[in-house]
Amino acid sequence: MENVSLGKYKIAVTQLLNGATCAGTMTPYIKDLLSYLSDKTGVCADFDMNDWDDAKTAKGVAISPVQAAKCLKETLRSQKFMQGVKRAIEDKLNSNNENIHVLYAGTGPYATLLLPLLCVLKLDRVKATLIDIHPENIDAVKTLINHFDVANNITDVVCADATEWQATEPQSFDIIISETMTALLKREPQVFIFAHLSQYLKPSGVLIPEEVSLKSWLVNQAEPDYLLGEFFKLDINQSRALFEGDNSAFSGAQLIPEGFETGYRFKLTTDIKVYDSIYLTENECSLNIPLTFLPHKAVLKGGEKVSFEYVNPQSADFIFTFPNDDKPETELELSSYDVEIGNGLKLIKRVYERAQMNKHGLKHATSEQEWQAQVKLFELLGLSVHRGVEALYEHESFALFESWLTAQYDALNKPPAIETMNEQVIRCLAE
Repeated sequence: MENVSLGKYKIAVTQLLNGATCAGTMTPYIKDLLSYLSDKTGVCADFDMNDWDDAKTAKGVAISPVQAAKCLKETLRSQKFMQGVKRAIEDKLNSNNENIHVLYAGTGPYATLLLPLLCVLKLDRVKATLIDIHPENIDAVKTLINHFDVANNITDVVCADATEWQATEPQSFDIIISETMTALLKREPQVFIFAHLSQYLKPSGVLIPEEVSLKSWLVNQAEPDYLLGEFFKLDINQSRALFEGDNSAFSGAQLIPEGFETGYRFKLTTDIKVYDSIYLTENECSLNIPLTFLPHKAVLKGGEKVSFEYVNPQSADFIFTFPNDDKPETELELSSYDVEIGNGLKLIKRVYERAQMNKHGLKHATSEQEWQAQVKLFELLGLSVHRGVEALYEHESFALFESWLTAQYDALNKPPAIETMNEQVIRCLAE
């Protein structure tokens, strides 16, 4: 990765904080930011993720330092969160002459949403407490604090689980930041971090993101999407209710109107209000990828209800229960071996479909040649078989899986590498 000077780094940060949100225009600045931070911390987004471990907590998975570093590559996500934090801090600074206290939970190795801001702007009245569960992230963040000479802005840097952290003395914060989430608030502990930390937020304080709104829709290619409703919203009111022990929002039901039985599918979306007028909406980043259920997994019946429940067996997820299907189950067709995904990679769509069928009890036999081709594909992607299968089962839609895969493995953005992968995989199938 190209060496980036401090001056070039500051230009990149300034552009990201002040420029119009545009993935095409801003991606070069994201690359400069990532290059500089990787060089200074020694934690690089290009490292093999299999060499770094997630932290599994009672409230969700804290992704590894390398996976957290890779999140910076999502241009609109990074830029809008950075701009939201900047605007929230400026609003608080303009509202009074006192110090502004910020709590940042889940910093990753770069504390991307705060340290770059402190580096380029003189914000003496901003005092921040930083928390992360990974010792490697804490070491990297301390390195950046010293490098950028912003120690006067930092009250404390703590290695702790943010869902359990307790202040050592009475404290309250004007802003609490945590971007520890995936689409539909699955797997990671965003909900439980905000619930726990809300006790430390001042009455006039703000959370960033301010709102995460989960909605359900009925979709049909021939008609506009029909909004069933918002089934969960994470904001300050919900966070405080959860802290007080009110979990009623974790379950509920939505009525399917008459006339939506045939030709419609059930879709879930994630809309994020970062701060004020700064939003991330459908398909702007991996946090906003919608989940559309396959017909055999989501039977729709007019006049009947779809129920949901937020469960947390160390990996949170909304589980939806649909009306019983009276039709007999039939084996579904898999995509052909040579069906390509967006970047041209073959076989992977078929592999994903088989994993999802197996996950839901619809077994589909695999030939020895196809299994060996799948193993070869994992190997070429730098994935262990265990991690590959885990990822196939973990992502509830192919769009989510494809986005995750592309974000983690840079080779998938390079046509010659994809052509080589395809040749070796097809050779396995022919043997």
